[in-house]
Amino acid sequence: MQIDSIVQRRAKLAQMISNGIVDSNVLSELLVDGIPVSEEAVLWDYKRELPLLLDKESNKKDEHKFCEVMKDCVAFYNTFGGYLVVGVEDKTKRIVGFPGGFDAAQLNKKLQGATGVSIETVYRDIRHTIDGMPVNVGILYVPKRAPKANPAQFRKPASPNEYNRRAYEQNDFFYRRRDNCEKVVTPEEFEFLYGDRNIESTGARSSCLDNNLPPRDPDLVELRGREKELASLWGWLSDQFNPVHILCGLGGLGKTSIAYTFAERVIYNATTSFDRVIWLGAKVETFSGSKNTNVALSRTDFNSIETLLIQILAETGCPPEQIPENPSQDELSELVVEHLKAYRYLLVVDNADTLPDEDQHHVFHLLTQICSISRNKAIITARRNLGASRSVYTEVEGLTGSAFKLFVEDKCRLLGLKQPTEKEISSLSEVSGGSPLFTLSIIRLVWLGDTYRSAISNWRGSDGEKVREAAFNREISRLKTHEARVLLALSYLQSASLLELSSVLKLTRFEVQTALDGLNAFSMTNIDTSLPGGGVFKIPVSLSLVNDLLERRVSEWKAIKAECLRLGSLRDNQTFFVGQAITRSVALLRNSQPQQALDVAIQASADLPDSPDLQCLLGRCLVEVGKNGEAEEAFQKAFELGCLKRDLFDGWLSLAETSRDWRRVVEISDRAEQALGMCRYALTRIGGRMNVGDELARATLYSEASTSYAVALNDIRTALTRYTFPSDRAALWRVNETMASRWLGSVKMEAEQQSDGNRRVFGAVHKAALSYKYWNASSLYAGLAALQQWISRLSSRRSLSETNWEHLHIARERLRQLSELVPSKPSLDENFKASFAEQAKRILSQADLLLVR
Repeated sequence: MQIDSIVQRRAKLAQMISNGIVDSNVLSELLVDGIPVSEEAVLWDYKRELPLLLDKESNKKDEHKFCEVMKDCVAFYNTFGGYLVVGVEDKTKRIVGFPGGFDAAQLNKKLQGATGVSIETVYRDIRHTIDGMPVNVGILYVPKRAPKANPAQFRKPASPNEYNRRAYEQNDFFYRRRDNCEKVVTPEEFEFLYGDRNIESTGARSSCLDNNLPPRDPDLVELRGREKELASLWGWLSDQFNPVHILCGLGGLGKTSIAYTFAERVIYNATTSFDRVIWLGAKVETFSGSKNTNVALSRTDFNSIETLLIQILAETGCPPEQIPENPSQDELSELVVEHLKAYRYLLVVDNADTLPDEDQHHVFHLLTQICSISRNKAIITARRNLGASRSVYTEVEGLTGSAFKLFVEDKCRLLGLKQPTEKEISSLSEVSGGSPLFTLSIIRLVWLGDTYRSAISNWRGSDGEKVREAAFNREISRLKTHEARVLLALSYLQSASLLELSSVLKLTRFEVQTALDGLNAFSMTNIDTSLPGGGVFKIPVSLSLVNDLLERRVSEWKAIKAECLRLGSLRDNQTFFVGQAITRSVALLRNSQPQQALDVAIQASADLPDSPDLQCLLGRCLVEVGKNGEAEEAFQKAFELGCLKRDLFDGWLSLAETSRDWRRVVEISDRAEQALGMCRYALTRIGGRMNVGDELARATLYSEASTSYAVALNDIRTALTRYTFPSDRAALWRVNETMASRWLGSVKMEAEQQSDGNRRVFGAVHKAALSYKYWNASSLYAGLAALQQWISRLSSRRSLSETNWEHLHIARERLRQLSELVPSKPSLDENFKASFAEQAKRILSQADLLLVR
């Protein structure tokens, strides 16, 4: 009796994949007694069908189906290889057959284009018999990725399906997990991709990469909450275009721990493409949070660019005699490239920020050049992003949520401390900013006898000075003058806008922006853009505790602190201050003292530059003294800051109307209507569009004019559905009549230059009546006259073209519609109705004769 063993089947299929077998033997393993096996299948999957290349149009339509197949192929390739059995329904496992003819060469070309990797799939049609009937079943073979080859990654997004969903996005990795294709997300999944991928593996490690990692930091027990950073590093290993990746962030956040943990995992994942991991550290000592003092490191590898290059040469086996005496950087770089080419290395350059600023940037660019030529990879840890593009660095932030809680619990368990409450953990997170170093420093105080509450309080003061200085002193000492001043102001204010910083520091916007860019490179600031009026800049909580370090750095700190306190006081009493400034300015305006009113507004808006009401006031005062350009800027700023008052929009519109800037009128009134929902602003917008049309018509641009009028007419139709007050609707109907008349006039002027202008005029009259409800006797007569002239011209021809016949048929139907509707319109008198009916009847008869000719 033959035993159907899942383990044996998996082993046989794995061997077939390894040997590249694509024939009936594969099918015999997957169709037992003519029935597809149904257990979880990491090595195979079933498909009802594959997309076939027929013609250009259908190919484009089925592109998303190809993308689904490509996702399956990449998942198989990245895992163990596998087979797609085609002609079997995936859910029911019923064999339905597949007509065949699938082009694997085209699929391979698409895979190469999507991933940059050559995945050579093979397709075969296999004849299979079911109940005595032959059925064609397809087998698509996907090879297993070679050992040490990087996983395939999609370089561009998939084509969307009819629901605008994509099979994959740019930079996605996929692998097979049981019988599913899944996106690679976690570090553990990446480690599997870069592992031995032996389907029979027991999980034991038989070897590890050669390396020179230093001893583990005693404070690093287990890395917590860094899945995102580790995953980004694993994904970067397959990046062909960025040989260097930077881990950057403030001191004490764990950049070295992340780099060390990643290096360890690469070392124990010995089937990665590397032959050796080289660790190169620049620090002489590091601050221990558990000891609250600096601890000497077991080794320091370099302290300059030259010693870094010499150390790389030593670690790659370069004999000392090959290094020239007093070598130049170029000579050392050439030697490094030559020796790195022999093997594949992962370099980890830790604490590059120990070097001078210029040297840090040079190290980044030099390593990028060296690794590009030698086809190696390097990780740099630094406090700055070194001016790299966003794809080249990962900004390390503090631990949050459950990751922070686990970190605290680990440390407390290690020290034998009582676990903190949820409230205490929240307080720890807030004061430390999620910094592992700061958190450990606070827990040390608990170990020394403090309660969590008193430890946090004491750490904010003198007990935390030492660790904060260790974490931030290096960055602060390297800040440029304006950068230090801006950081100090933010530490006093907690948050501030660009204008507020410019005001308290007496710096230009450009100087503040430049300083913020410099601080951002150190990860010292972040921006909140959730509110209107531009971004608000903030600093991490931990930085707000280093005022003493900053005050030592900034000589005029007392003046800056005084200005910040004054701004803080104005913020606290903003309503009173703004109200007082507005009252005083308005009183001066009423007393015919516009310049004095402007002076008050200027001073008040300088004190509170982010007050929308003061910007609105400033705009009003500027209008009064004739400074319209500056007034426009003030009104725009008030709106951006969130002012949505009638005073703003009325003053702004009045300014635009005075300037006869009708397009601006349209734009402002549109904002006003959206904000306040008032019909008066819809009417102003419609009037603005009409004036735009009038200007175009005066310039004989009749086509553009008619377009502007038509947009206004559609605007009126929308407004009529929105506003229900009788007075609003009456005003809208009045402007509708004026606008329809102007639109018809522009169409008539445009038609004079067209061969079938009379037909177009009649069509416009019909549209004005039915779409725009413009039932005007004069326009209807003009439409009849235009139609009569056009039909008379057609009558003089021997025969009608197909196009003219269609146009005549449409015109006849339109005239019939008008004839039926005119009698029911109360705005038209009876004499007109009778006359219109008589003329329409005659024209309809002429049209009928032409249509049957």
